[in-house]
Amino acid sequence: MKRMKSDPEKFDTLELYAKVSSAQGYKIGVDGDVEDFVERVAKSLKGALERPTMIHGKRTEAMFAHVAGGLGSCDLIKQEDSGASFVSSDAVAIPDYRIVTKAGEIMLVEVKNFRMRSFNQFYTMHKQYLAKLQHYADMNKVPLKFAIYFSGINQWTLLSPSSFIDAGRTVQIDFIHAMARNEMAMLGDRMICTLPPLTMTFEGDIEDERSKVDTDGNALFTIRKIRMTCGGKLIDNDIEKRIAFYLMRYGSWGSDRVPAEVVDGKLASFQFSFEPIEEGEPSDQPFRSVGTMSSMVSSAFQEMTVEENGVVSMDVGHDPSFFHLQIPEKYKGSSLPLWQFVLQPNMDFAANSVKSP
Repeated sequence: MKRMKSDPEKFDTLELYAKVSSAQGYKIGVDGDVEDFVERVAKSLKGALERPTMIHGKRTEAMFAHVAGGLGSCDLIKQEDSGASFVSSDAVAIPDYRIVTKAGEIMLVEVKNFRMRSFNQFYTMHKQYLAKLQHYADMNKVPLKFAIYFSGINQWTLLSPSSFIDAGRTVQIDFIHAMARNEMAMLGDRMICTLPPLTMTFEGDIEDERSKVDTDGNALFTIRKIRMTCGGKLIDNDIEKRIAFYLMRYGSWGSDRVPAEVVDGKLASFQFSFEPIEEGEPSDQPFRSVGTMSSMVSSAFQEMTVEENGVVSMDVGHDPSFFHLQIPEKYKGSSLPLWQFVLQPNMDFAANSVKSP
């Protein structure tokens, strides 16, 4: 999936000027109007960039488009709430995106970022706001969905309005119920599993005198070969090597660096090993989950937009296809065995057991 070409500096700036112009009474050719516009926009932008909540919200909104596009099951992802809109009633709110899937399903999606402090915390939304979004969806005769990103644990959920729990003037949902009623499979999301550990070994040349380890433990190292394994078996297929690298880089498994191999005082190789961080209860199954595809796309997106000091960019210049893992739905693998689980929503999941916090 590719981003449609546009010229935002040319057309979006002109559109913004037209909107501000109508409100401020600007006229083309009048001295000082352009300068006033630039000053207003600069002041507004500076104020917005100083509001972390707004920055995180816009970044999450942009990330969702790349997640939905990177999963590979969408034909169209269009920003719905941009451009001029004219309505006959104030009781309308426009969702963030319109999505058309390859299966022909059309939906309107409102994106929300939620950093929960505990698994008992509820995401809450006013019914009045929900009603405005639903009104717009009803006018368009397409279903409304909510994409809630649980940022602290890097997990996406896609929910219908009926999935939320009535709490008087608001509706709410916690993570457990959101996962049980999650509809991300509509966009192509899957849980990917394989055999631990995944390893990547960098092999050098012990004939090279420069690889000799000095008294400080340092050595020059020239990579001659990279070897990957899954569950102790060599990965010898180029496609599976690419998939394995993606899983190691963006999956949920933790990485330990295996001590370097030194032969005759020379650095021969070093290795990174990736395994599940928490094993949990013993299982009869040999495979373990590396995470959902949506979480891995999010990790890749975050790598480009977040640094140690926080968010550095709200979007990326890459197309959504850049983040696509490219695992066919029924692909099982040979040297990299894969298990793929498509999680279906259970709308009846313990709804009566929920209590407001």
